[in-house]
Amino acid sequence: MAPAKIAILDPHTADQIAAGEIVERPVSVVKELVENAIDAQARHIKIEIKGGGRDYIRVQDDGTGMDAEDAVLAFARHATSKIRGIEDLFNVQTLGFRGEALPSIAAVARVELLTRPAGLTLGTRIRIEGGRQLAVEEAGCPEGTTVTVADLFFNTPARRRHLKKPATEASRVAGVVERLALAHPEIAFQLVIEGRRSLNTPGNNDLRSTVAALWGLDMGQNLLPVRETIEEGASLEGLVSPPWLHRYGREQQVLIVNGRYVLSRTITREVEAAYHTLIPEQRRPVFVLHLHLPSSWLDVNVHPSKLIVKIRDEEALAAHIGRAVKRALQTPAGVGRAAWAPRSSRRFPAHWAPGSPAAARQQELGLMLREGREERPLGLPGNPAEGVRAGGIHPPPAPPKGEAGAGVSLDTEGGLPPLRAVGQVLNTYILAEGEDGLYIIDQHAAHERCRFERLKARRRDTWPTQVAEPPVLLRPSPSQSLEILTRQEALKALGFIVEPFGTNTFLLRGAPAGVPAGQEREVLEELLQEPEPEDLGSLEERLLKSMACHGAVKAGDPLSPAEMNMLLQELVESPHPHTCPHGRPAVIKISREELARYFHRPQTAGEGGQ
Repeated sequence: MAPAKIAILDPHTADQIAAGEIVERPVSVVKELVENAIDAQARHIKIEIKGGGRDYIRVQDDGTGMDAEDAVLAFARHATSKIRGIEDLFNVQTLGFRGEALPSIAAVARVELLTRPAGLTLGTRIRIEGGRQLAVEEAGCPEGTTVTVADLFFNTPARRRHLKKPATEASRVAGVVERLALAHPEIAFQLVIEGRRSLNTPGNNDLRSTVAALWGLDMGQNLLPVRETIEEGASLEGLVSPPWLHRYGREQQVLIVNGRYVLSRTITREVEAAYHTLIPEQRRPVFVLHLHLPSSWLDVNVHPSKLIVKIRDEEALAAHIGRAVKRALQTPAGVGRAAWAPRSSRRFPAHWAPGSPAAARQQELGLMLREGREERPLGLPGNPAEGVRAGGIHPPPAPPKGEAGAGVSLDTEGGLPPLRAVGQVLNTYILAEGEDGLYIIDQHAAHERCRFERLKARRRDTWPTQVAEPPVLLRPSPSQSLEILTRQEALKALGFIVEPFGTNTFLLRGAPAGVPAGQEREVLEELLQEPEPEDLGSLEERLLKSMACHGAVKAGDPLSPAEMNMLLQELVESPHPHTCPHGRPAVIKISREELARYFHRPQTAGEGGQ
């Protein structure tokens, strides 16, 4: 008889597999335990972790607690106080309901639970190790529940090996606690990492105070209020950043739906669209938005971790939210300080004032060809290469005969022929003539490539530091603070001098030479946005790209003919002129033959003036 191909797993193995679906890493444990505390109506929650949570996690709350019978049942599979029948799945009012968090955690760690409800003088202590119950006993303890998780994945070494460095895991924990605190400003949260307090919120039910505690007083004071009644039973309230306050990434974009942090690309897209032309490209607004919806509008069961929920008429709802944000930006507080129109709409942009980053870029355009190449013509008036006469731009010479055209081309192979600027379009694109056709150059991408090659050529064994005067005060979020502390030595090797200056506060005293003045914060922020690379070389290349981007001319910056030709001359000499360092196209070519076809001209046009 052939052996059976299908077998029922033993309970121990089944429990460990189920645990793997819920407990992926320390942050999963913290999230489940804190959500249980919130559902237990806690008003104070303290989280402590060591070793990134791998060695020790402790979550203490002052919620309702449990008696001995409920405490034992809490570790049974599929036991829950949250739902009683299938209909409850579609009217979930709590953060969790599956009843698998505690047994799943206990299956892969050493767990102790201490709990006492109101009205009892003694509480209950339960100890479980790897899913085996070791003790259930009476114990003295405060009202509420404390869960201690030690040696996570001690019995599943493969999973333990796949955890990241303790600092990385700790940063993830800080991030999820931040979002839970913003979702529940009525609860006081405290996070302690390796014995150091990382996060502390007041629990006074004031969102602005919670933001100030997490992201700094300036952020708390300057965010704009949003409040909107969408329709009966549905409303929006929260805080959004004014146009002058923005970030590189989306870590400080928080959407809460019925007390639960969720991700919605549709809503995020509409909120960011409200800032179109108001903030620089590739920068993101900051927001904390609380959306209150009838439970019938939601399905929270479409994602294992409930990060994504299904919302009825999400597109229409997102558009409504976008309009509410636009109205907030049109208030006096939204337009009062340093808010600006699109740069191309101003003849003399204010941000080009002497000493500004843009003015520095202009000065660089005038000097960049002098660096180590004094013998080279600069393309100033009088130099035929710059294509300008006293009467304006002269007509281009007739192109050579017999050249094969490639039409509109994004070909990145080979170099560029000599180019002559013939104009600028939308203060963003340079039109240039080459011997084989018309070239359209994205001025930012081109300048970024030129800066990158020059910065790379100057690179030596050490990174010189330029002192920031005065030092730049940094007030990152708790999770970002951990990133800075973790990478402090690597940052120092790159020329960043960052000193702790209190809880989640730092002084940036210096930055690598070459970082544009006034943009030290942005370059550091962008560097920390990406995952920490394995080697310093990758971090150095990322820094060079960031420095090149931040110092380059921007879309909307008007350039003189001489400045355009200076940029074109350097781009022609670049070993990789067709793209910026990030891989975005910098040059499009329309061949001479393709131009003739567009205008129904004979391919030999140019000889007889036809």
